[in-house]
Amino acid sequence: MPDSAIKENDMTKQIIADTNAEGLPLSEAVRAGDFIFVSGMVGFDDNAEIVPGGVGAEVNKIFDDLADILGRAGATIDDLVKVNVYLAYAVDFDAFNKVYSDCIGGEPPARICVVTALTIDARVEMDFVAYIGNPTSS
Repeated sequence: MPDSAIKENDMTKQIIADTNAEGLPLSEAVRAGDFIFVSGMVGFDDNAEIVPGGVGAEVNKIFDDLADILGRAGATIDDLVKVNVYLAYAVDFDAFNKVYSDCIGGEPPARICVVTALTIDARVEMDFVAYIGNPTSS
């Protein structure tokens, strides 16, 4: 590659961290340039227990915690561009979507939802990508 084609990488990496409930070796979120990558989240209460009330209560708790994490990174729920959802039980899909829809607002991000075994006793785990760059006009 000619030298003129090589560009400086000016992307910075910032760790957005607080103590995670399980003490695992991960960051709550990482900002890389204009993107924020949020690690998998479950509906933990302040005692590191899954909130009671089923998938809907867990989703509400995840979004409450997500708003805090995104806020520390200079973003909001409206800045989400991708959500990965892992449900423990397919039967929770409709209940999940009802609460998710209320939490996400009018312009939902891209999303995938799969059913899989989770490593803890949660009904749902979610991870997120947000973008806080300036959109270009076309």
